[in-house]
This record gives sequence, C-alpha cells and structure tokens, in this order.
Amino acid sequence: MSKITKVQDTNEEYHSRSEISASGIKTIHKKSVYHYLNQKPFSSSSMELGTAVHTMLLEPNAFVEQYFVMPKLDLRTKAGKEQKEELEKANKQKKALKDEEWHIIKNIAQNFDQHELAKKYCNGLKEMSHYTTYKGVPVRVRPDNINYGLEFISDIKTCQDNSPQAFKRDVYKYGYHIQAAFYSLVLGFPVENFRFIAVETNYPFSVEVYALSDDLIEQGINQMHKALSSWKLYYTSGIVTGYEAETKKDGSLIL
Repeated sequence: MSKITKVQDTNEEYHSRSEISASGIKTIHKKSVYHYLNQKPFSSSSMELGTAVHTMLLEPNAFVEQYFVMPKLDLRTKAGKEQKEELEKANKQKKALKDEEWHIIKNIAQNFDQHELAKKYCNGLKEMSHYTTYKGVPVRVRPDNINYGLEFISDIKTCQDNSPQAFKRDVYKYGYHIQAAFYSLVLGFPVENFRFIAVETNYPFSVEVYALSDDLIEQGINQMHKALSSWKLYYTSGIVTGYEAETKKDGSLIL
C-alpha cells in the first residue's frame, strides 16, 4: 500500500486539492470524465443543512463556534431590523440558522444521543483528510469518522426517509456504495465494516445505522474501479472520455 498522509486541514483546503475524490469518482460513474472536469460548484439549502447536522453530531463544540440561531423577526419593523443587525454583528464569524433549521438539527441530535449503535460508529477521528495514491492515481478521502483500532469508517447521511427501502434507493441514486468502496480500499479497510448513519430531516427525525449487502459491496467495488480506470486514462494520457456505451458504426450511442 502507498504511504498515506493524514492532515487535519479545513474542508475548504481539502476540496481545493487536485487529487480525485469519492465525489469525483461517483460523477465519473454516473456521467463521465468530461462531466467531472466541467462541473460547476453547486450548493443548496439541503446541502448546507446536511453540513450543519454533520457538525452538530460529530463536532458539537465546533458547531457552537460556527453557527448561531436567527430567531423569527418582523423585518417590517425598525426593532426587527435592528435586532437582526445586532445579532449578525455579534456573530459575524458564524453562519445563521433559521428557527426551523435549528428545530431539525436539535431533534436529530436528541435522537442520535439515544441511539447507542449510531454513537458507537461515530467513535473515532473526525474529518481527517487522507492523501495517497491508489492504482497509480493520486487520491484523497475525508471520512466523517474513522476508527483505526476497530477498522471501520462511518459516514452521516441526511435524508427525508431513512427506511431500508428508501435509503437503499438513495444508495443507488447517489452512489453511496461507490463511496464506501473508495474510502475503504484506499485506506485498506474492509468494505463490509463501512457504516452509514442515516438521519431523517423530517419528523420524527429517525436515526438508523446501515451496512452494505455483499451484492452492493461487489457493485460498489466494480463501479469504483471502472470509474477510476477512466480517470487514470485521463490522468496518464490526457484523454477525456464521454459517456461509455455501445455504439453503432456511425458512432451513435445505443440505448
């Protein structure tokens, strides 16, 4: 195995690096190397809520340092506008959370605190960046939580429905099984030890722990390696591939 460099850098520093990550591998699998190279930065309210939930569950002290709750204010009034300005000034280094967002985060945290298995699988080093090479390609991974002694990696996923049927659909839709394979194989951990902590952002804000089936593990490994091969072709020769599919003699893709 190649040497792994572990760094406690910031999330921004991690994402600014050029090594291929799990999200890049998933994009290549779902789309192509061309799409990965031409993707634009994207953010949404659900992604920002997910980040806040991650911080609350994994690094509660950091949550207090990074976020504050903006109460509902009547901004049609002078008093409401002044109160908003005062809160923003007092918390200028922090991100504002709406009342409804805080309600979600608080309830998730309460249910998480009562879920012993979820807490067990969040016991380890949090948000540690790892840089190395895999199959001759520079790669990077930043697990939510990693436990070297017990050899498991865990990842928190926010979702609207964390029932087994719904979350399995999310696994396929978002390539979570590919992420599990990538993280585990790059770091030399058993993929079967990977755990997802699925938390609902809707009432009753349920928390569940999921492992992958043997079939999903096999699919994740195969799809990860196929996407990595496409990226390696670009990395070593500069060839940018598009969609991979069978073609007609004229070059048309066959559906």
